Amino acid sequence: FGDEKPRHTVSIPYEYWIGRYPVTNAQFRLFKQANPDYRTTAEKEGSAVIWNGKEWKDTKGADWQHPHGPESDLEGKEDHPAVCLSWLDGREYCRWLTKAHGKELPEGWHFRLPSEAEWEKASRDARGSREWPWGNEEPDEQRCNFNMDVGDTTPVGKYSPQGDSPYGCADM
Repeated sequence: FGDEKPRHTVSIPYEYWIGRYPVTNAQFRLFKQANPDYRTTAEKEGSAVIWNGKEWKDTKGADWQHPHGPESDLEGKEDHPAVCLSWLDGREYCRWLTKAHGKELPEGWHFRLPSEAEWEKASRDARGSREWPWGNEEPDEQRCNFNMDVGDTTPVGKYSPQGDSPYGCADM
């Protein structure tokens, strides 16, 4: 996109860890069960922007539990990535995860969302020389669900290891 140019190098002067897979519906459900009063951005606004196979569209009744609108549900999708979540929802999930696992973490560590630079590095490589996580070959049905070719989300790790980044991250 025009606002993402020119391509440039960004240094990350520290080490960090990043999750290998996206957060699943089952994992996000645990957060919601532990925080029953928390309402996601889509739940508050009554809609979410979803990809319908042709375009991104604001859809009434879409939220993390109804990923295609009010008539949809998560039946059989426990291991699919949670969708229709905002940055704010991700931040709250990370805060909860830190509280839930804080005693297991090294001193001063916590869960948080990656910066754009951290995500880019984890999804390609330190030099950013790859067009895609797996390299420079065009996307295909062996490596990813490009443009939602299968018509929906897929279980996390479905395209692993052939679609993984050099760091072992999947579904990026």
